[in-house]
Amino acid sequence: MKNRFEAIPNPSCRFEIWDNENDEPVVHHDRLLTFASAKLAERIADFLNDGRSHRRRAGAAKWRVADRDVN
Repeated sequence: MKNRFEAIPNPSCRFEIWDNENDEPVVHHDRLLTFASAKLAERIADFLNDGRSHRRRAGAAKWRVADRDVN
């Protein structure tokens, strides 16, 4: 199965995040997600593709904060 997000080179020698599901580049806060290096663009695409595990980690962080606030 193909990942939803991938890093692709664009004509301006930068790398953008492409949404394969919507067949268009990813725009966040009215800005096209482009990066100077392929490595950074791939890291961001991996992050977007693996959203469930990041949400799980964020939930765990909330619990740690809540546990700390109880004391």
